[in-house]
Amino acid sequence: MNPPETFSPKTYWEERLAGAYDLQGVGYASLGLPYNRWLYRVRRRVFQTAVRSILSADFSGKVLDVGSGTGFYIDQWKAAGLKDITGSDLTETAVARLREKYPGYRFSLLDIGAGECGFEPESFDYISAFDVFFHIVDTGRYVSAIDNVHALLKSRGWFLWSDNFLQNGRELIAQHQVSRSLDRTTAILREAGFEIVARKPMFWLMNAPIDSKSLLLQKWWRILERLLRTHPGLGSPAGALLYPLELLLVGLLHESPTTEIMVCRKLLQQRKSSV
Repeated sequence: MNPPETFSPKTYWEERLAGAYDLQGVGYASLGLPYNRWLYRVRRRVFQTAVRSILSADFSGKVLDVGSGTGFYIDQWKAAGLKDITGSDLTETAVARLREKYPGYRFSLLDIGAGECGFEPESFDYISAFDVFFHIVDTGRYVSAIDNVHALLKSRGWFLWSDNFLQNGRELIAQHQVSRSLDRTTAILREAGFEIVARKPMFWLMNAPIDSKSLLLQKWWRILERLLRTHPGLGSPAGALLYPLELLLVGLLHESPTTEIMVCRKLLQQRKSSV
């Protein structure tokens, strides 16, 4: 199943980023900017941990960041020591702003789910796509996106990304977001030619628990969400209180009731090249 055919992801994101080109615009928009800043602090720590586990001592290699938005993950790759970084986004709004913000880097208008991506095959050692793929609402384009990532990576290259990876075969479909099952995503990755190296929580308490049947956890989130929607200024103290506990939970636990980070590596064979 797919969302209605009348939905245009490009139009949706152009309008959304034109209205709020900040961490709220690219993040959990209804919770306000202060709380989103804390969510991105968590993302930074989880990303740093994942990158440290795969980078070689010389920190060399070419990076492609898919869905660069405001440039948050451009900064994270820079902080990790990578220098050859290419950013991309579906929207002209983001690409124009990114080129102004980072004059020393390349940025391309990119629809990763399209038939052609405009890059040569096997151009990159690392590809990142955080909070991007669950916004590819069309199933065929989702499969093409994973194929394209595989084709753009060099042999044994790394793919770091986040999604909701729902358990028990469930899938949740909304207009601009589709949360697919872990089983289905795993099958698509393996068919494309990836091995899954690691899957760890990106969040635990601080994001919507869409992959949990716990009534207590769901009630907790409803209270927090209602509070932040009504009083977004409370996002700063709420985030500050939750942040240490969130880092403890994502560091200790192996499963998450919400978004997770997945680290994949390219195998030598692939289904097809869509690039």
